[in-house]
Amino acid sequence: LAAGSAGDTSAWNEMATLCMDMGDYKGAAYCYEEVVIGSPLSDAVHCKMGEIYATVGGIENLKLARKHMAQSLELNPENLRALYGLVASACAFLDEMEVAGKNKRDSEELDVDVAKELVKYGAEKLMKCYKGTKMALVVGKFLEAQSVNE
Repeated sequence: LAAGSAGDTSAWNEMATLCMDMGDYKGAAYCYEEVVIGSPLSDAVHCKMGEIYATVGGIENLKLARKHMAQSLELNPENLRALYGLVASACAFLDEMEVAGKNKRDSEELDVDVAKELVKYGAEKLMKCYKGTKMALVVGKFLEAQSVNE
């Protein structure tokens, strides 16, 4: 479908959707990278790409998920979906690194420090967004479940 039309972002998007419908998230990631190339300034596209990488999981994919969530927030600081995604993917990365345990390299230690800072940043921003609202308690409970609320 999309192979013959490398510049056709909508075709790549459709192919990614079909891959996700079939549970092929690695294939969807491949397709969605083409969508990112076609729409590099779209915060929604970067957010979706981050969600796909987070769904695939694994240390490298979670690093990519963080990267795309951060890019989405760079393009649109008000994107709450990306903010939640940033916190969730950084927490998942920390969990994966904890499981990896003693097999960590020095460069991965830096990645852990970055992930911790991203979690802290995201949690602070989320609490600030919901401060004084009825949702503040719900968001606080979410962050507690992610083990990031201090």
